[in-house]
Amino acid sequence: MTDYSDEELMGLAANHDASAFEELFHRYERRLFAFFYRLVLNAEEARDCTQETFVRLWKGRTRYVPKGKFSTYLFQIAKNHFLHQRQKQKARIDLQPVDGSDDSLEAPASSSSGYAEAVAKETRSAINEAVARIPEAHRLVYVLSEEQRMSYKEIADTLGCPVGTVSSRKVEAIKKLRKLLEPLMDELLGKGPQSDKDRPITENHQEKDR
Repeated sequence: MTDYSDEELMGLAANHDASAFEELFHRYERRLFAFFYRLVLNAEEARDCTQETFVRLWKGRTRYVPKGKFSTYLFQIAKNHFLHQRQKQKARIDLQPVDGSDDSLEAPASSSSGYAEAVAKETRSAINEAVARIPEAHRLVYVLSEEQRMSYKEIADTLGCPVGTVSSRKVEAIKKLRKLLEPLMDELLGKGPQSDKDRPITENHQEKDR
């Protein structure tokens, strides 16, 4: 099954080929988990959302039409589930700090300096919390762009909005994150106001080929 494209696997899954669907699960499980985790900062909830996305994909497999990339189709399902959950909960996202103890996430690189490791850990935690605090529309664009490495066109297809909207939301996300993170960066690095080139989050606001 590893030689089949995503679209071919979905075609097989539509004909009740469970092994084809299992291959898709293995290809995208970690990507979906990472997507949800960066949105909710809760490993258990991210796992539940990942499982539910695959359940929805399986239930709707016979309706799949390969008009574009399969990954875009899959993340549309994931995005819709996330927004649906937020509407149901009607509550603020839990901003629990990331302690790096969850082995389902990629472990950070080790450091020979205890201070450097502490700074890196504090910075990762602050970035995660800052991402969770920006508006959902901006957060979705930021995570799809920075974490999933999607092009603006792919994000536009996933979210159902113009490419220009994606670009403007990304710019706003970067601005909001810089503002949220600036006090921490000043404290950790012992610096005054930073120039754009020194800030921890940078972005060329023109779409790049990926």
